[in-house]
Amino acid sequence: MTPPHRRQRAPQERSLRTVEDIREAAGEIFDECGYAGATLKMILDRTGGRVTKGGLYHHFESKEALAKDILEMQVPMSVLPPQPMKLQELVDTSYFYVHLLLTSPIARAGARLAMDGSLPPGIDPAEIFRAWSVHAASLLRQAAELGEARRDLDVDAIGEILVGAYSGIQQTSKAFDDRKELPRRISLFWRLILPGITVPGLLSRIHFSPDRLGLLFPAETSKAPMKKGI
Repeated sequence: MTPPHRRQRAPQERSLRTVEDIREAAGEIFDECGYAGATLKMILDRTGGRVTKGGLYHHFESKEALAKDILEMQVPMSVLPPQPMKLQELVDTSYFYVHLLLTSPIARAGARLAMDGSLPPGIDPAEIFRAWSVHAASLLRQAAELGEARRDLDVDAIGEILVGAYSGIQQTSKAFDDRKELPRRISLFWRLILPGITVPGLLSRIHFSPDRLGLLFPAETSKAPMKKGI
């Protein structure tokens, strides 16, 4: 006889798998078609029969709710565990998001939806940029307190600039070569930005070269040459 705790766990696990199937399918469709071009039927079809119509509506009542869910996931899914050196953590966070853009349809959908002019009034993509800016400013503030970054920095303003620049780089990289050269461009970005942030003598201790992604995710990047350049 199955123990009660296992009987309770099984429906919960099925529900979680259903949500993940829906998110993955929605990520692919939103990434390919944008918000206006996507439909719930297209998303349901993309699940390959793993999710029923009732199952989809049980978790997401509308396309708007699903798009909002994917956008709200972007920052939480991208934050790394704390590191001793906060500027390295900041750099690694940027490379982690590169990794997600290259491997996760949910991240790619979030990047497209954040710039999508067809979003309904109920979704504010600026919330993502604000959340990223706050996170970047927090890391910069900690870096300054640890003696890694200059103490005269306006960390809130720089956090906004970092997020804006990064967003523009990944969007142009998408347009130029479907993000194949994104690792190299992010490395160049940090090469230009870090000297104005770090205290003297620290820059050489921060790893921001294009092979950073390969060091962070050796198993994944070894499978595809285009992903090995960070």
